[in-house]
Amino acid sequence: MRTNTMRRTRLALVLGLAAAALVLSSCAGVLSVIEDRLPPPREVEGGFVFNYYAPSARQVTLAGSFNNWGGTQGGGRYDPAIDPMSDPDGDGVWSIVVPLPPGRYQYKFVLDGGVAWERDPNNPDTDYEGGIENSLIVVPASIEYEAELVTGTVVGARETKEATEEPKKAPAPEGAVEVPVTLDMPDAGAVYIAGSFNAWSPDADAMTMNDDGLWAITLALEPGQYEYKFVVDGTWMEDPANPEFISDPYGGKNSVLTVE
Repeated sequence: MRTNTMRRTRLALVLGLAAAALVLSSCAGVLSVIEDRLPPPREVEGGFVFNYYAPSARQVTLAGSFNNWGGTQGGGRYDPAIDPMSDPDGDGVWSIVVPLPPGRYQYKFVLDGGVAWERDPNNPDTDYEGGIENSLIVVPASIEYEAELVTGTVVGARETKEATEEPKKAPAPEGAVEVPVTLDMPDAGAVYIAGSFNAWSPDADAMTMNDDGLWAITLALEPGQYEYKFVVDGTWMEDPANPEFISDPYGGKNSVLTVE
C-alpha cells in the first residue's frame, strides 16, 4: 500500500513538472510570437511609432540619420538623452513616437548606452551609410500629423527647428574665398551641407535648387582643407562628384574640399 502511494506521488510530481515545463514553453512561445509580430514603423497619432523587443535591456534609444545617429555623427559622442524609448508595462517591448517629416531615414536601436546597435528585425527594408547596413524607413508626403524638422545635435540633447526659420550666418572671415558647391539630386526635398567649416551642423547651411536643376551653395572659406557631407532629406552622404575623400570614424567617407 505504501509502495503504491509513493508511486502515485512520484507520478503526480512528474506530471506536475511536465505541466510546468509546458506552461513555461508556452510562455516562451508567446513572447517569441510577440517579438515576431511587432510591426515595422508605422504612422500613428503624432508621428511614426518605432517598436523593439528587448526584455533584458536596461535602456533602449532610437538613433538614425534624423538625429545625427544619437549624437555620434561628425565625430560627436553618443548621447542617451536623444530619443529614449520606453517600456512602461515591462513586457519587453520598447516604443517611441517621432514626428518625422517626409523623407528617407536610416536608423538602428541602441541598447544599454551603446553596448549594441541593432537593426529592426521586423523591418525588411535596409540601406547603407558608410558601408554599414541600417534599417530604412520612408515617410510619405501624405502624413496626417504635424511634422518637425528633426536635426538632433552632435553633442547634447535633441534640438528641433522650424523649417521656415532662417539660419543665422556668421560674417565671412577676412581673406575668405567664395567656393561654389553643387549636388545633382533633383528628387530631393531639402539639402544641406555640413562639414568641419560649420561644426558639422546638419541645418546651418541650406542649399537651394538653381535653374539648372542642381542644389547649390556658395561657401566663404579661408584657405585650407575641409571635410564635408551633404544632408539629403535627413540622410548623410558624401559628394558623389568629388573623388577626394577621407575615411570617417564609422567606416564611411567624408568628402574633402581644398581651398587655396
